[in-house]
Amino acid sequence: MPQLAGPFLKSVLRSGLLDRDQLEAALRALPPDARDQPDAVAEHLIKIGKLSRFQARKLLQGNAAGLVLGAFQILAPLGRGGMGRVFLARDHRSGGLLALKVLPPRRARAEERILARFQREMDMSQRVAHPHLALTYEAGVCQGVYYIAMEFIPGRSLFRLIMDEGPLKVARAAHLFAEAAAALQHAHAQGLVHRDIKPSNIMVTPNDHAKVLDLGLALMQGENVEDRAVVGGQGYVVGSMDYIAPEQTTDAARVDERADIYGLGCTLYFALTGRPPFPGGTSIEKIQRHRSREPESLTHLNPAVPGPFAGLVARMMAKKPGDRMASATVVRAELSGWGAPQPVLPLDVPADAAYQRAIITLATAEVSTDFIMEAILVPSGQPEDAFLSADLSPGAGGESVLFGLALAGLWVVALLIVGLLVIILLSPV
Repeated sequence: MPQLAGPFLKSVLRSGLLDRDQLEAALRALPPDARDQPDAVAEHLIKIGKLSRFQARKLLQGNAAGLVLGAFQILAPLGRGGMGRVFLARDHRSGGLLALKVLPPRRARAEERILARFQREMDMSQRVAHPHLALTYEAGVCQGVYYIAMEFIPGRSLFRLIMDEGPLKVARAAHLFAEAAAALQHAHAQGLVHRDIKPSNIMVTPNDHAKVLDLGLALMQGENVEDRAVVGGQGYVVGSMDYIAPEQTTDAARVDERADIYGLGCTLYFALTGRPPFPGGTSIEKIQRHRSREPESLTHLNPAVPGPFAGLVARMMAKKPGDRMASATVVRAELSGWGAPQPVLPLDVPADAAYQRAIITLATAEVSTDFIMEAILVPSGQPEDAFLSADLSPGAGGESVLFGLALAGLWVVALLIVGLLVIILLSPV
């Protein structure tokens, strides 16, 4: 084993990504003088497809743990939120690529609520199977790590698409949102309410199809809620404040499919205007606006939106559930009439050139330092705040929040005490 590159090569072997025969075969193609240079060896292994850049960077730092989880090889980070991290991974049993969502074990042990929420997502995600819902292959526990293996979806979130390209044209928006409504139609038929429809939870694929993500906050209609701090309920608000239905802010455990229709309407409003219906303000202020205020006119913000289509969005966002469409089936039918006239491309598959380009980009991309330093088996070190699945990007389509409204009550009490003190101080002796 080359002297200077020895520690790196040992890390490769310890990681389980390559065995000795595979490593020796890969090194034979390198000039002898380059075999003693860790960086040159790493670049070579990346170039011939034996390592991703994420793997190589971690191994160069001597971090071999956490790159193999049971049947899965971790290739690159895709994202992270309050309930775990998502990685591009390869299943060595089939050779297929997938998205692997994991919950670090130390965090699972330290925070029972987080574990309970992740276990709910493991269960809920396996109840659905639809072309416009992210497909779950399996869920389980390996080496103390809870994981959900899902299909990898190339493309951009709706939030990122709008930030990069601006508001959508009506025909394209109608096409994408009709597909999202079809996904919700299927979920609702299984008894699930998503409860977290927002721009960062809808992926737009290279072939311009919509995929609804993340059942981390999903609720089974009629289920008996035993822990409101986990599921939400009276006194606990669960959802994304920019896109949350008014009734969900009152009792998140007693909502039905019409709450998702409201969230989809708010998300469609964002797609057509580039801003949520009620931008700015605190979570409490957003709740109050969803309950009692109307958003700025859609046609005023985007004159290209026809009045009848703006009316359709307004019905989806009606304050009272009974004033909205009765089901996602109706929403889909109404949106379909506004869809793009040009031929729709087939659903994306791994053989597509765009899919392959996305994989190559992820496997060869430089990764930020904070992700390089974190292994799956190491906790993030970040205390859990109120966010369940907040997107990392600033303002990324709304944060998913679960918090006790009792906190708001404390503020009210504090204000009353201050008011009484002022009265006492100002009263004549």
